[in-house]
Amino acid sequence: MVKKIAEVLGMSIDTLIYGGQDERAKGSINDNELLSMFAKVQSLSNRQQDTVKDFLSAFVLKADLQKNLSTK
Repeated sequence: MVKKIAEVLGMSIDTLIYGGQDERAKGSINDNELLSMFAKVQSLSNRQQDTVKDFLSAFVLKADLQKNLSTK
């Protein structure tokens, strides 16, 4: 039955049950300012998005390294 509803609405079963990407992001990101920034980043060029991803990756890597070094 769910499959037929999804077909009529023109969406996947996953989207019907779990919501779209925006709904999932709102459910997993508690900081509204961060969520807003991520939404704005989506409107940037691919090159600019890659730069933001590189920056975030470097920042997260640094934080992980600091965490791992402090627990040893």
